[in-house]
Amino acid sequence: MDMQMSGAVMWTCVKAAGIWVVSVLLAVPEAVFSEVAHIGSLDNSSFTACLPYPQTDELHPKIHSVLIFLVYFLIPLVIISIYYYHIARTLTKSAHNLPGEYNEHSKKQVSLVDRGA
Repeated sequence: MDMQMSGAVMWTCVKAAGIWVVSVLLAVPEAVFSEVAHIGSLDNSSFTACLPYPQTDELHPKIHSVLIFLVYFLIPLVIISIYYYHIARTLTKSAHNLPGEYNEHSKKQVSLVDRGA
């Protein structure tokens, strides 16, 4: 049993490391394409900001927004939904084997009691 447990722990560590690597790789474009800009206002005050995409291109912000929506929201939502579906299906299948009012054995016992009464 100890051998199986250590393999499970190792596999979990590999998965966690994989998630970190993918996360870092997804963050690289943000670091590469961002730029520091000095933004001024009408009253001669200005501040420095880190912008996630260049301000000269109109297509880049649109692509950036769509990719952020996909990578940070839609793809994780789909993956989580698939896993929840599998969990629900497993729980539903396992619930059929539990003793209770919907179990076949319990139905037979109830019908025998009803006939004897």
